[in-house]
Amino acid sequence: MEPLLASLLGFVARVANLASAFVLSAFIVLGIRPLAMIFRDPGRRASTVAPRLLGGLVFLGLGLLYAAFTLHALVWDAFAVGLAAALALALVASLVPRPRRAARRVSLVGFLTQLSLLLALLLMAALTLMRAGFLSLTEDRPVLIVDVTGDVGAKEVSWAAPDQPPRRESLPTHRVVFRTPEGAAVAEAWVYGDQVAVKGRVLRLSPVLNAAGVANLFELQFAHNGYATEERHGALPHQTVPLSCGGPLAVHPWWRPIQARLLEAWEKGTESGSGLWVRSATTESTYFPLVDGSGRPMRRSFRVVLTPGGLSAS
Repeated sequence: MEPLLASLLGFVARVANLASAFVLSAFIVLGIRPLAMIFRDPGRRASTVAPRLLGGLVFLGLGLLYAAFTLHALVWDAFAVGLAAALALALVASLVPRPRRAARRVSLVGFLTQLSLLLALLLMAALTLMRAGFLSLTEDRPVLIVDVTGDVGAKEVSWAAPDQPPRRESLPTHRVVFRTPEGAAVAEAWVYGDQVAVKGRVLRLSPVLNAAGVANLFELQFAHNGYATEERHGALPHQTVPLSCGGPLAVHPWWRPIQARLLEAWEKGTESGSGLWVRSATTESTYFPLVDGSGRPMRRSFRVVLTPGGLSAS
């Protein structure tokens, strides 16, 4: 049953991709054809040139708008390229000069046929746009791999909890490796505590930009330890690990004060939900366990992913 379902979903995905390629190619062809006919038939009256010019610009505008929302998700496989090439050949064939014939009157049947084909194209465009927008709005983008290796050590730590006398104890530590999704090492640390978290700043863009393929912007700042209970969190020491991988929001230190003021202004402007392009600038924290429910060291890899809602874990 599962292989059949996988084959069916794969077929649906290929058909949807082919439909997107057809719509994009059709918009471009319908935009180029009337503009090319203006140059093919020079000397026409303005009453003939103006509708062609307007129609060509409208279809090219629709094509550019459609491409902005779907091009990032389009896969130009052999079928999609072949379909685009077939439409291009049809465009060239339609521009080949033909012997002059008596002008034909536009029939009602022909007009309704063309109108029906145009409406079908617009309906297909709307359906494929919904699919592309849904994929963009639900897509997870891995930005960091957290490897909890299961290796355990010990470290002498001195600290003083709030309103408590200084303490010095040997605490168990867990080796954690931070990597990019491509596998490059970012940082390695022996972390004490029950959990490790990644802190970062995320600039959440509007769903319109997300649907157009523009992902939220982020900056990974540092990792820190955590504890499973309130008592442990208040009594035991805390630790931070700098992360050098940064992100699109990472800037030179001299630019940080200006960036902070801009993000603060955006945050205030989006508190009432009035932000059109930038929804909010938030700080997210994702926690990963270092030990299981029985207190035994864990050995597992986690992914920090960028979602429309911010940073999350998988």
